[in-house]
Amino acid sequence: MGTVEVKGLKFHAFHGCHPEERKTGGTFEVDIIVNTDISKSARTDELSETIDYVVLMDISSEEMLKPRDLIETVAQDIAERIKNRFEMADRVEVKIKKHCAPVTYQLDYVAVKAVV
Repeated sequence: MGTVEVKGLKFHAFHGCHPEERKTGGTFEVDIIVNTDISKSARTDELSETIDYVVLMDISSEEMLKPRDLIETVAQDIAERIKNRFEMADRVEVKIKKHCAPVTYQLDYVAVKAVV
C-alpha cells in the first residue's frame, strides 16, 4: 500500500454563508491524501497505473470554482469525485482550510476533512 498526496494547494474562492464572503472571497488551502496500492506503478513506471496528482489538482480546482455555503460540501464533493475517477483509490481524505474566517477570534484557519 501507499499514498498519493497533494498538500497546500491554494485557491482564492468564494465559499461562505455571509454575503461579504461571496463578494470578496478568501484564501483556501486543500490537502488530499489518497490511499492506494502503489506496487504496480512502482514496478511498471506507468502513470496510468497510479493516481495522477495533476488530476487531483484539476478536480480540486473545478470544485473550488463553484461557490458553496459550506466547505464541508466542497470537501465531500472533491473526495467523491476522486474516488469515482480512480477505481484504485481505497480511501480518499480531503481537508479544506479556510484562512481568515470572518470571526472575532485570532486563529490560523478553520478546517474540515471529508473521508470516503
